[in-house]
Amino acid sequence: MTSAIIQFSGVIARAAGQVILDVPEFVVAAGETIALIGPNGAGKSTLLHLAALLRPPDAGIVTINETIATGKNAAALRRSLSVVFQEPILFDASVMANAAAGLRFQGEPRAVAERRAGLWLEWFGVQGLADRKARSLSGGEASRVALARAFSTDPAVLLLDEPFSALDAPTRASLLPALRAMLNDTRAAALLVTHDLHEAFAFADRIAVMEMGHIIARGDAQELIARPPTRRVAELLGIETILRARVAGIEGRETRLEIDGARGASLRASIPAGTLLRPGDHVTVTLPAGATRAFRPGSNGPRGANALPGRVTGVMARPSGAQLVVATPAHIVALAAWDVCETRWAIGDCAIVSFPPADVHIVPDPT
Repeated sequence: MTSAIIQFSGVIARAAGQVILDVPEFVVAAGETIALIGPNGAGKSTLLHLAALLRPPDAGIVTINETIATGKNAAALRRSLSVVFQEPILFDASVMANAAAGLRFQGEPRAVAERRAGLWLEWFGVQGLADRKARSLSGGEASRVALARAFSTDPAVLLLDEPFSALDAPTRASLLPALRAMLNDTRAAALLVTHDLHEAFAFADRIAVMEMGHIIARGDAQELIARPPTRRVAELLGIETILRARVAGIEGRETRLEIDGARGASLRASIPAGTLLRPGDHVTVTLPAGATRAFRPGSNGPRGANALPGRVTGVMARPSGAQLVVATPAHIVALAAWDVCETRWAIGDCAIVSFPPADVHIVPDPT
């Protein structure tokens, strides 16, 4: 069984007499990467600050490496944690002194600390700035130095409060997967607070969705996208297609659904195990954009898949491959990948959007 690095039990935090965080149970296990997402004021940063022992809970227990955190041992327990904030906190000293500060605080000799910190400055691409004053750096450079300082202490868990916001998009795109690979190699755990859904899914293998001080969903990142537990969770995850529909018929483990507000538009969906449906029931369904493909009218799509007519409303080139935005009468907006060698698309072109019934998720909560 994987050990818990951080564990919350019955944790409550208050501000101005109001409960701003209420987490009955939360665990960050060894080697696990978790992203906290949710709207402003959801409690993400408060949860991270409690995990970092930067403030005590008003009720409940925070445990670090199976030791209950108290005012007396918090400083010692923090040595297994590294924290990186959105605005990097750098001292009025050289880049090298800042990068080595965590190790020096832990009692490492200067030469040892600077040698280890130098390796991480090199890994983050700022070794050439080692002699510069840290407060002369750009935002992106400062973020890299803060990350180098955090990793150099070989933490059991890395706590990140939107640390990539100052980095340009190409740097984030290359850095996030590399950081995830590094964490996998070192078996360090990580907890990331972010508003950027692409960042969350590129970095973390698990997602915790927060709203109004509560964790309203958590689980494997891809599983949450494929099968969100409620409509609200689907909205906060940025799922593009969320529909209301009526059960028109049931055939074995599949149901035919008529889409509300789209006359004549219907689709087939697999019925989740343990879900009881009857003709006439109203349900909410979701469809991840990546589950779809686009074909020319008259082309043969995958056998047994849903096929809905639509028109191309956007053509986008992306580093991961070209994509289409297709709007259908059923209000399904799909990011549909296609092979540019097969065909070329233009805005206004007719298209068939195809997706398997298994990728249409019937949300348990029908609201």
